[in-house]
Amino acid sequence: MPVAERAVRTNDEFESILTDIFCKAGWRVHRHAAVGDVRADLVVDGGGKKYVVEVKGSSEGRRDRLIPLLSQAILQATLIAQQFPEHAVPVAVVGSKRIPASVVEQIRRFAAIYASNVGVGIIDTEGLVAFVGPGLEGLDAKPVRRVARHVASQQRLPDLFSDLNQWMLKVLLGQCFPESLLSVPRAQIRNASQLAGIANVSVMSASRLVNQLKTGGFLDEHGDHLQIVRSRELLERWVSANRQTARDIPFRWILKKDEKQFFASVAKYAAENSAVPILKPRARSRPAKSPPRCCVGLFAAADALGVGFVRGVPPHLYLESLDFAALQKLGLAVEDSERRVDVYVRVPSNKEAIFRAAIIRDGLPVSDVLQVWLDCSAHPARGREQADEIQRRILIPLFGKQQ
Repeated sequence: MPVAERAVRTNDEFESILTDIFCKAGWRVHRHAAVGDVRADLVVDGGGKKYVVEVKGSSEGRRDRLIPLLSQAILQATLIAQQFPEHAVPVAVVGSKRIPASVVEQIRRFAAIYASNVGVGIIDTEGLVAFVGPGLEGLDAKPVRRVARHVASQQRLPDLFSDLNQWMLKVLLGQCFPESLLSVPRAQIRNASQLAGIANVSVMSASRLVNQLKTGGFLDEHGDHLQIVRSRELLERWVSANRQTARDIPFRWILKKDEKQFFASVAKYAAENSAVPILKPRARSRPAKSPPRCCVGLFAAADALGVGFVRGVPPHLYLESLDFAALQKLGLAVEDSERRVDVYVRVPSNKEAIFRAAIIRDGLPVSDVLQVWLDCSAHPARGREQADEIQRRILIPLFGKQQ
């Protein structure tokens, strides 16, 4: 079938789905209505408003497929709405067979930045309905078949991405990562008891995670060791769980310096406190008054790992707690930092997952590449570009088709 014909059939399918959605809400729908010298895919009358709707469908529910189609639909809907004889809200809708929650969130962010005056809809054949725009939010629906398929696992996996679980996931996934990119103990892990010993967690914690992964279908139950399967879906869920807004606290340097000098201060701080196992995975507990652990994160960490893509963003430092003595040793002050940000400091909620898996690069403690990917995926300052670069260069080659 020619590409153009296939695209028309795909668009027709999603026009029919949209028509059903609007009709069930009690709205009136006209398909392929003439507006001036063009035709709109749908003209909808409901909720006291009129909408001009343009629909684009894709065979793949990927961000790089859907956002270009959405951009085209936004332009077309806007131009048609301008020709409408009365006020009408332009609405752009994209659809696919299945659209992951992470892609839905990326489309929402894109719409908020670039199409704040246009309604945006996201639908798939599994029942997902997500709208952004005046009078449209009430039409939202969750993907029924997807919810039915995972409802049991969702009920039993409330803490799949708790701090220690994230650390153990890094241990399991990290077996195929180079040691230069992710610091985890290396071994073929056969069962939960062995995972507990290698990851330095309780057997109960390890058993709980293994059972959660089995229930969710993320473990190969026929192998002779614990091996993650459906890694792509697992990572998508991990990104979504990690998407809560992180609080970046702006700091400035007490004495004027550059990034190189700051990283030297971080390396010196880590070395001075190396008597206490700051970054050692086998440290099951730490003294109550030990210095807070630290490591460089996000874009600066990507640079240190050799996968950097974004320039011009102040470095991020993960610090276990906002300890005044530690900040002084690092040469950081919060006064007037809003006017001149030299460094952003984050106090992470997943401390063990970050600091246990961190690596040392030329004396500098650095977040592992998987953590950098997770953090950059949710960062507004070109984070998606950096995350895509890590996925292209590291994750896809490692996980192959599973990724």
